[in-house]
Amino acid sequence: MDQQTIEAIAEAVTARILRDLPRGRVPVSPEYLTAEQVSQMTGFSPKSLEAYRAKRVGPPFLKVGHSIRYRAEDVRAWVEAGGAVE
Repeated sequence: MDQQTIEAIAEAVTARILRDLPRGRVPVSPEYLTAEQVSQMTGFSPKSLEAYRAKRVGPPFLKVGHSIRYRAEDVRAWVEAGGAVE
């Protein structure tokens, strides 16, 4: 297979993926959790998690636009370290 053929295939695959993705939405890996999912996982309310974010005492989080996301691995580590004690 020559370089030109490989590039044509790559372009076709990229175009199809972009066409099939819902407009305005980027898939989020299940590795990243919403505050609601972390709430279910830890038993803390979303409001408690919000207070933890403000005080910087909860699990590490990411801000993606206006959304808050937590890495599942970080939440597990936080819980195992005893961070989930009120």
